[in-house]
Parts: sequence; C-alpha cells; structure tokens
Amino acid sequence: MSEKSDLTKVAPPKELSNEECRAVYQRLSRRLASFRNSAELSANMEAALVNTDGAFRGKEAFVDALNAWAQETLKHIWYACREPGGGQPPMFDPLSDTSTAGLPALPAQEHLTRLLHTVLLLQVTSGKEYSSRTRAFLFSIGPVDEEVIAATLKNPRQAIEEAGKKTEAAREDHARKSKVLRMVGMGVGAVAGGVLIGVTGGLAAPAVGAAASTVLGFLGVGGTAVGMLATGLAGSSVVCGALFGAYGSKKTAEVVGEYTREVKDLAIRPVFQPRETMAVRLCVTGWLESPEDVTAPWTVFGGDDTFALQWEVDALQKLSNALVDLIKAQAMQYIKGQIIKQTFLAALFAALSPTAWLKITKIIDNPWMHTKMLATKTGKVLGTLLAERVLGSRPITLVGYSLGSLVIFEALQHLASLPPSQTIGLVQDVYLFGSPVSTDRAQWAAIRRVVAGRVVNGYGSNDYVLAVLARVSGMNWGVAGLEPVEVQGVENVACDEVDGHLKWRGMIGQCLTQCDAPGVDKAEVQRQLERKAKAIGQETDMTEEEAEQAIQAGPESG
Repeated sequence: MSEKSDLTKVAPPKELSNEECRAVYQRLSRRLASFRNSAELSANMEAALVNTDGAFRGKEAFVDALNAWAQETLKHIWYACREPGGGQPPMFDPLSDTSTAGLPALPAQEHLTRLLHTVLLLQVTSGKEYSSRTRAFLFSIGPVDEEVIAATLKNPRQAIEEAGKKTEAAREDHARKSKVLRMVGMGVGAVAGGVLIGVTGGLAAPAVGAAASTVLGFLGVGGTAVGMLATGLAGSSVVCGALFGAYGSKKTAEVVGEYTREVKDLAIRPVFQPRETMAVRLCVTGWLESPEDVTAPWTVFGGDDTFALQWEVDALQKLSNALVDLIKAQAMQYIKGQIIKQTFLAALFAALSPTAWLKITKIIDNPWMHTKMLATKTGKVLGTLLAERVLGSRPITLVGYSLGSLVIFEALQHLASLPPSQTIGLVQDVYLFGSPVSTDRAQWAAIRRVVAGRVVNGYGSNDYVLAVLARVSGMNWGVAGLEPVEVQGVENVACDEVDGHLKWRGMIGQCLTQCDAPGVDKAEVQRQLERKAKAIGQETDMTEEEAEQAIQAGPESG
C-alpha cells in the first residue's frame, strides 16, 4: 500500500487560526484573479490579430469558460480556508483587486501545501477531472505533492486508516466516537487503544464517506469541506476512472483505432509502465531511424506518465534515410563548409545556382513534402483524440521535435477551433523544438490561449538543414524552428548547439533541460548525449579542413 495515502496530508491544517485562513484566502483569491487576467490577455491578443467577428465571438466564449473555472476554483479555496465570512461562497469578480502588496505572508510551506492539496482534492472529486489551469495555478502558488492526491483517490480506505493512526483526537475521543464508527460499518474493534484500524477493503461507498467525515472531524475540518471531501472519497473509483481512463489501455486502443483509416500505424505507446499519475505527457518524434525511436528519445523523462505517439512509421523511416542522404550531398557539404566559415545563410542561399538547388530538391523534396502532409493530417486526428480525453481527464503536456512538433502544432490549432468549454482545462505545457511551422502570430496566439501553462519554442538558428528544407518546401524565412516567435507568452529558447536538423534526436534531453522542463532525468540526458548525440555528431560534423575541401569542390560537383 502507498505510504502517500493519508488523509492528514490532504486536509486543511488545524494549526492555522481562522484569521490566518482568512489571510490565505485573500492572497490566493487575488493571485487567482491575476492568473485569470493573464489568460484573458492571450485571448484578447488572438482576437485582435485575427480581427474577425468570429474571432471576437470565440474570445467571449473563452472568457465565459475561464470565468466559470475561476468561480469554481475560488469556491474551493474558500472552502479550504474555512469559509471566511460565512454565508454563501463568494462570486468571482473579473475586476477584483490583484495586488498582494501589504497582505500578510503565506503560512509555512507545510501548512500551505496541505491547503493546496485540499483545494485540488475538492476540485478533482467534485468535477471528476483535473483542469490544467488548476494545476498551473496551484503550482504557481507553492509545491503540490500530486502523488498524495493520487494515492488518496486510489485507496481512500488506507488514507482514512493512516489519518486515524496519527490523530490525537481519535485517542482522546475514543469512547465517544467508537459507537459512531461501529454504526457506519468500520468493523469490530475499529478503535483499539486509540488507534483507528481495520479500514482495509470491502467497505461500501457510504461507509467510506461516513468514516471520512468522522476522521475529518477529528482533524478539525468543518463546514462544507467535510461533506464535499467525504462524498468525493466515497466516489473515488468513479473519479479515478475519469482521471486515468475508465477502462485503461483497452479503451485507449479502441478510440485510437477508430482513426487508423486516416493515419497509418496510429497508436499511443507508453515510454515506461504507466503509474496513473495525476498528469500525463505525450511526446511525438519527428523521424525514425527504427521503430524503437517512437519511444527511445523520451526515456529522458520521469515523473508523470509518459506516452509517445506512433504515426506513419514507414514514411518516417523513409524520411530518416532521405535526411541522411541529404547531408551527405555535395551541395549540403558546401553549405555546411560555408557556415563554418561564418557565411550567413540568406546570402549563401542566394548565391547557390539553380542546378545546386535542383540536386538538393531531387534528394529530399518528395519524402519531406509527403511526410509533412501526413504530419498535418495526423495533427488534426491527435487534436480530436485529445479533445476526447483519450489519456484521461487530467492535464497533458505535449513535447515534440521536427515533424513531431508540426503534429502537435496542428493538434493545438484544432483544439483552438473547438468550443473553449471543451478545451479550457486540457493542455498544461507545450515544448516544440526545430518546428517546421510558420511564426505566424495569430496561430501562435491561438496556441497561447489554449495552453494553460508554458508554451516553449526551442529553435536552432544554425540548423542549416531545416533552413534548406524550409526553402525547398516553399516556406518563407519566418520558420519557428529557426528563429523566435514574437508573441507575448511564448518562451523562445535558443538551442544553438543544434547546428543540423538530425541533432535534435540526440540533444532533445539537453534542450529540455535548458528549458527547465519538469520531470527530466539528468542522468538519462547524459546517457543520451554520450550515446546518441555523439554518434550523430560523428556522422554530421565537419572539421575546418573538411570544410575547406567542401568549399573548394563547390556546390555542384559529385
């Protein structure tokens, strides 16, 4: 049984006075207003860039969904803070004060974390989902141990038992409470020597709820929070079914299978054995040296359940072979040599003859353009699957490189086209690297609106291979994988060490570390660098002498 499952870790701390709880509520409510306002700014920016009646109607719908989420979150904060002021839960005011200057400081981290746990448990059990906006907001306030929440939901009986063992009130009130405990079916000798025991398996949901109410009372929890938490724990199996997928991988496979007519080899593969964590991560590879590369680049992740999207395996393997042939072509060797000599790409491309461009195009045009088209189609399918919560009703982080980034980009564009009420709490963070997509501000603003947390554009300004691919495919110079995206709220991270497109495969872990992406295993990143990045470098890097030879040979020889 999990050591994390313990009701004392998710109940509001009785050590805080009512006045301290009121101060916490005031500070958190203002932080919530600020968080909500930032999200509305993203919607306003997108509407202004698109500048159509439909865009402004979409913005209003988003604001309505955002306000509904903020209202629920405010209510749960109020319950967790012992309902300061009494009466009915306060109504969220979009124009409320956001300044925290002069307010009392937040309590000690231990007590704050327990309050945040209560807010999270209230939201998850009442709504049967974990909103990505709730996650982003709570983590902006302080540390949250989601394993505690998951363990409590999966094994509420153990959580009650552990809480009972730790509660001094259970010992003091033994005589008075034992009769109540027997009446709710806790078992013979439920309290022995002041310790709550025997809450293992086999209890009906009402018994769990009643037991939870009693123990929460021991812990000093009162008001509406007691009933909501007890009811939520009594129905935790339903909550877990919604969060993690009611029928597990079988249902996921069935839902994904419905779309295999549109995208070949479509599947969602676990990188590691899933543990049913509170949040999930989905990664998309850009090309495949072998089928193992569907999951292999993503072993750098730990923590949250991590899956990889398998799509169009044959096409991605053909693309991998074409990319290797491309970098070995004399015209590309010439380009690489000139870059080492510090020639600007724009000037270099302008100087290349039509014959040199024709040779490059013959090598890469068909496999690149064909797979790029398939990536666009796959992205729309992925967007549909995400909207259907194929990985559960929990926050999802999306990570990809090269054409994998294009798949994610198109999925997010699809989500942006759906009613905001369906998508507002779906996507947590997005990390895109070496993306062969436009820097179009309206499209990126739409992504910024959909995503609750971070939107990261990792680009390599020295990625001459992507620059050539963009030129061959008719893209303008505004390519996100080569330069920053000028949209407020998009984080641009220069990955200058990636000086050729093939290097993303071996350096993705290092680039994720550079972005401070959560859950990255630094030891695994080092292994990726030593094994994969080193091997790719040996195949693609060029010495000064080799650069000079390539330049002297010219772009059209061979």
